[in-house]
Amino acid sequence: MKKIFSALFLIVFLCNNANAQVLHAKVNRPQLPEGETFMLSLELDDTDTSETPDLSVLEKDFTIYSVSNAYRTNIINGVMSKAYQWNLVLIPKKSGDITIPPIKVGKYQSNPLQIKIFAAGSNINAPDTQNPNQPRFKIEATVDNKTPYVQQQVNYVLTIYDTGGLQGEEPVFAGNTNDDWIIKSLSEPQITTKVINGRNIREIKFHYALFPQKSGTLEIPSARFNGFYLTKERRNNPFDSMFNDDLFIAGFGMTDVFATRNPVVLTTEPILVSVKPAAQENNGKWWLPATDVRLAGGFSPAPPQFKVGEAVNRTIYLKATGVADTQLPEIRFADSKGLKQYPEKPETLMNVEGGKVVSLEKISNVYIPTEAGKLQLPTIAVDWFNVNTKKMEKAILPAMTIDVLPNAEIVPAKNISSANKTETGDINPVSQQTTPQIVEQISQEKLFLYAGAAFIFGILVSWLLMKLFKRDTAAKIHNYKKFVIEKAKEKDLRAVRDGLLGWAADFYDQPDLTSLREIEDLNTVPEFGCELEKLSESLYANKQQEWNATLFIKVFEKVCRQKRTKGKSNELLPKLYK
Repeated sequence: MKKIFSALFLIVFLCNNANAQVLHAKVNRPQLPEGETFMLSLELDDTDTSETPDLSVLEKDFTIYSVSNAYRTNIINGVMSKAYQWNLVLIPKKSGDITIPPIKVGKYQSNPLQIKIFAAGSNINAPDTQNPNQPRFKIEATVDNKTPYVQQQVNYVLTIYDTGGLQGEEPVFAGNTNDDWIIKSLSEPQITTKVINGRNIREIKFHYALFPQKSGTLEIPSARFNGFYLTKERRNNPFDSMFNDDLFIAGFGMTDVFATRNPVVLTTEPILVSVKPAAQENNGKWWLPATDVRLAGGFSPAPPQFKVGEAVNRTIYLKATGVADTQLPEIRFADSKGLKQYPEKPETLMNVEGGKVVSLEKISNVYIPTEAGKLQLPTIAVDWFNVNTKKMEKAILPAMTIDVLPNAEIVPAKNISSANKTETGDINPVSQQTTPQIVEQISQEKLFLYAGAAFIFGILVSWLLMKLFKRDTAAKIHNYKKFVIEKAKEKDLRAVRDGLLGWAADFYDQPDLTSLREIEDLNTVPEFGCELEKLSESLYANKQQEWNATLFIKVFEKVCRQKRTKGKSNELLPKLYK
């Protein structure tokens, strides 16, 4: 009899212990509207564990908004019990009947649960205290063109319908859209209120411009809105049914002095569009699909006065409506006889005008005339595709004829052969005295040989002198800038040249410079390049030329005020596609 009683006692004990060690699952809202959150609570009673729940089974149908955990010990009538608890705030990814699958914590497994999610239909009504599961919010997205050309602007409107005092941040687009889309917000959210059946419904509209970067079938990614609504009565707090203290929720459904904060997440459906490639009429030209493209230009100073050797700055503006700034082409300047041109790097910006993206490119070009008289600034043109007319068009800045005045301060280099002419225009009499017999004695081959040897000898001598100068003057000259200015005032042109080589070696971080031409290649100031050429002409001209030291010093000091650099950058325009 004792054995039977002991066996029954052991069975009862094991059953009670088994019932104690169970993983329970429950939800605070078995029915709820689409976009709102609910809480799933897991509780493991009367056991110690270091395991955590395996939540991967929830990823298919739910977004896990937050996870918190707690440990509780109770003593009732001298009997101690303990429990682990995990609280998950979840957002359903779809509407309808959804099953919450069993969740494992170590060797324990929870029971499955059923919940019902009501879709946010077209009829959004104000909150009804008799039906708390009625949808309070709705989100939808529309586009104005589902068959755009590649890089053409597509207008995207996201609308949120709100009946519950929704608050939150601007929606974000899912995933990485840089490869397929450029997305630009067009304005601040527009909020309007409608009264339907005596109830207020807010419409919150977000406007975007989307630019497809590839042709073919593309998906506009879903947009997600993270927000919340407030309730003042604690009985409306969706978490009150589970916990007495809202602070237990670790930030969700939290009650402050005035209201309870209830999370809301709304997500749009992806939209498929069929993107057409560049039109055949483009014929391989730069593809610029827009609604309007214009070119304009202006001079500084205005009106301009062109004079030989002096710089005139012209700023060109390209304005395109309906394209992103990264899609603007590089403006090119055709060569023009009698003009040197120094275009600077373009600057771009993007703005919104009348619901359209407007992109602007600004580029400055410095013109330096090399001869007097009437010269022509060439036509500037940009080809573009009109998405309204479906035709190629051309934005044009017409050619301009300019009058270039001579510059008394600049004496053009004369032809070397003219130095040997007499006032009557005849060849120097010394050359006329050379008899044909003597001329015949000097073969043309020997002339070439002598000329080549003299040229090579000149280069070697110049190189040796320059090396000696660098070695001898490196210890003597501590301030090359001051040295160049002093020698320029003295009009000691060779000293100016040698000083410039030492100055440029330090300024451009190029220790092996050997010529003024190399300095000109590193230079980024057009006026300085012109002055270097004038210095070269004066140094090597057959006759002494008048050299404007004052102008040279002024331009040289301007260059010295610039930030030190390692030379002219070879970087082209930024990449036109992200």
